[in-house]
Amino acid sequence: MPKRIRQKLGRYHLRRKLSGKVLLSKVTSFSCYQQNHQEKTCTTARKFIRNNDIQPPCVITVLKISGSEEKFFLSNNGLFSYKYAIENHKLFSPEIASIAS
Repeated sequence: MPKRIRQKLGRYHLRRKLSGKVLLSKVTSFSCYQQNHQEKTCTTARKFIRNNDIQPPCVITVLKISGSEEKFFLSNNGLFSYKYAIENHKLFSPEIASIAS
């Protein structure tokens, strides 16, 4: 693949990610802490959602014991990684648009 085409594709992906971040910034966000190393961050997020009766759409940030963080997006269809939601924001835009307006 020629360099010029790669550069254009790179710009497209950056623009798509930026519009996804802007869209997801309109959604409410929550954060929780991982209690132990045995459970995954996804399990921690699911338990937090269940215990606090959180309704979609929202962004959940799980702070790991190691100090890093992992983000998830709760949709009507389920729990997705934040990165996936940003890259495929067009799948979630009708749901978010109803909340944002």
